[in-house]
Amino acid sequence: MPKIKHKPEVMHLVVVVAVAIFIALASVFIYNTTSSINKGVNQYSDRLASQKSNFVKNTISYEVKLLVNFSACLANYKTIPSGIIVKDIAALEKSITTAEAIFIADENGDVISSKNVSMNVSHREYFRNGIKGKVCVSKPLYSEPDGKMVNFISVPIYGDYKRIIGIVVGVYEEHIFSDMLDMSFSGGEKDSNGYILNNNGEVIMHGNYVLGDDVPQFDSFFSSELLGDVSETDIATVRDNFMKLGSSGIIKTTYNNERYVIIYDGFSEIDDLHYLVIAKDDVVSAQTNSFISKSIIMYIFFIVVLLLVIVAYILIVRLTFKRLKSANERISRIAYVDSLTGYSTWDKFVLDAKKLLQYDYRRYALVSFDIDKFKAINDMYGHDEGNRVLKLIADTVNRNIENTETFSRINSDNYYILMLYHDDSQISERIRNLIQAIEYEITEFVPVLSFGVYRILDSNVSIRRMGDLADIAKRTVKYGDDSAYAFYTESMLESMREEKRIENEMQNALDMHEFCVFYQPKVSLDGNVNLTGAEALVRWIKDGNVISPGKFIPLFERNRFIVKLDFYIMDQVCIKIKQWQKYYKDLLISVNMSRVHLKDPQFAEKLYSICASHNVSPSNIEIEITESAAYESLETLVNVFRELKEYGFNISIDDFGSGYSSLNMLKDLPADVLKIDRAFLAETDSNKRANDILGHVIRMASSLGMHTICEGIETDEQAKLLGGLGCEMAQGFYFAKPMPSDSFEEILKGNSKTINIPKEALREDT
Repeated sequence: MPKIKHKPEVMHLVVVVAVAIFIALASVFIYNTTSSINKGVNQYSDRLASQKSNFVKNTISYEVKLLVNFSACLANYKTIPSGIIVKDIAALEKSITTAEAIFIADENGDVISSKNVSMNVSHREYFRNGIKGKVCVSKPLYSEPDGKMVNFISVPIYGDYKRIIGIVVGVYEEHIFSDMLDMSFSGGEKDSNGYILNNNGEVIMHGNYVLGDDVPQFDSFFSSELLGDVSETDIATVRDNFMKLGSSGIIKTTYNNERYVIIYDGFSEIDDLHYLVIAKDDVVSAQTNSFISKSIIMYIFFIVVLLLVIVAYILIVRLTFKRLKSANERISRIAYVDSLTGYSTWDKFVLDAKKLLQYDYRRYALVSFDIDKFKAINDMYGHDEGNRVLKLIADTVNRNIENTETFSRINSDNYYILMLYHDDSQISERIRNLIQAIEYEITEFVPVLSFGVYRILDSNVSIRRMGDLADIAKRTVKYGDDSAYAFYTESMLESMREEKRIENEMQNALDMHEFCVFYQPKVSLDGNVNLTGAEALVRWIKDGNVISPGKFIPLFERNRFIVKLDFYIMDQVCIKIKQWQKYYKDLLISVNMSRVHLKDPQFAEKLYSICASHNVSPSNIEIEITESAAYESLETLVNVFRELKEYGFNISIDDFGSGYSSLNMLKDLPADVLKIDRAFLAETDSNKRANDILGHVIRMASSLGMHTICEGIETDEQAKLLGGLGCEMAQGFYFAKPMPSDSFEEILKGNSKTINIPKEALREDT
């Protein structure tokens, strides 16, 4: 076999070509890697700047909205005495801690203010813009009265036929906004200069110049020395973006041998403003600088010796991937990890859910759940404990889901689970198991959880829509006594539409007196069945049809319309009491009041004012408040009860036994009557222990000086049982149904305190 001859020049050429190819491939790889890191850093920087921009924009927009709301009240200000206008301005100034002053300028620029300053601002640019119908935020200007540098925010005042009749102007010291403009990229102290610019790039507001002399101060961004290294094309692009509503972008420049990153973001509500932040590139992208320096070392080693280059290449690749992974992890942690629970955020949940729903052979349901009255838990145990509970729940859910499922805490105490299932019974069983697991973990109290289940039939429906439908199902079981769940049905959506229809009609119904008061007599259990008073109950009668209170009362409590309705019922009851006193002088009518009123510090005073307007003594009124109100704040409930007693009202604790049911609570509440819920009667017919408990409650109330009444009496046996246990009063269909006021008046006109119920009276459903 002939020997193969080795030619040195060929070997050299092969080595050179191999090295060249390797260097080329390495260069391409490093370039792509650097680009990826730069892109990730830019996305991270843009996200941080966007968060800061939203805060700045929301702060300024809030001040604008305050002025816009005030201007909406000034359509006829020229017909109002100037003294009243000045008082209104002074009141607004007192309520807005951020504004140095508020003033009005008419269409001629003459000023009305609370400072008694005579001046004309028609020459000001903010006046000219405002009188043209624009919302204007001015550059820092010299304030003539007090010699300060201030910013002005002006909004137009519209009179009749949308004619502009002046402007409202807020005056803000320069530092009010400057303190919030700078931000931090490094996580430590602020390391950027922040600005608010108009479309022309002029500085409207600026931060505290934390970068000092490193960055030149400028009045106009586009003429700043900082852009000397930026091409005219790029500057033109930024100019164009500044003219677009809500536009944003990033540019990089070099000034005094220092590289800078400039990020801008336009206001979406005020079309002439942009938030801009300037930071040193080495702060924003320290990872990229570190990579570049190591790349230079790698190239030097490549030239010296191939072996060292290969070794350096391997080290750099490892280091690059490690840093890239670290950068991605940090970015993902911000965007995809809930800081409280350590699990998925909403954005991550959506991504994971979409991936899982690609498998058509799997059946999924979206389960939504939360804790009823979580705010009350926070108030009672503190936010730290509330956060600990939220973390416990997340940990428990994580232990109870499969690898092919995902979950997230969406906000506050709201959670979503994408759950695999075969049939409804399996979902029900898993929810019950999850409830038990959560109750086991939380030992301080028994959480009441509400679950809504949406069976996913079409994976193309947006995850947000799926969650909304699951939430609809969840709302149907909220605020019960125990944890519960419901499956979404189309009828639930129809119920929501019905609630919307009721909301659209409720105010007109109140104005048209469609809400009527029915009266259900209360009787004594002394053997004579004497009338002791009545409970006022609301009925909504529309076009001859009665709308069930169960359809509108819970809705009115959620939207707070119940406040208007309760005061309306109180007014109607007082009118009737005044009429009926000639038949029954000491008539006592109980009126239900929602726990929503407990947040009103003038609640008792308002009730007294209604009585006084009709010359009715509060002693003829018994205010009924459900005992479950104590769960939200026992201290508040005690204070309200004491105020009501001071005004002379009688007080009844309603629905005792249906919820909170703490006998210890009774000693703190200065109530006159304990109203025992019908739930206490559920097992008394066959359960001696239930009888003993009921008797204990009655005796306990009596020992505290409270009268007792039981509602929902429907049989002769129940009436006799309660009388034997010492209950003083009762009401229910066994004695009399709720009746219109004229029917109740007939009882009073008979000068008889006895209600005779026929023995053949049939039980009727409520």
